[in-house]
Amino acid sequence: MDSNLGDKAKGMKDKVVGKVKEEYGDLVDDSGKELEGKLQQARGEAKQKKAEVEDELHDKADDFVDKADDKIDDWKK
Repeated sequence: MDSNLGDKAKGMKDKVVGKVKEEYGDLVDDSGKELEGKLQQARGEAKQKKAEVEDELHDKADDFVDKADDKIDDWKK
């Protein structure tokens, strides 16, 4: 299940835009813009990791509910 596709896409956008800012800052010797780009890339990476963890937790919760449902069904028989 990929319920966080939008968050993953936003993270990728931040990483790409951040890389462009970093390269631009390097090109024009603007250390502030370069740092801004690096920070935006880090934010993008964090957004993507957060979405991945949320997906994993959601999958585990679904598995737990399925197992509980199976146990209840077995008990009712």
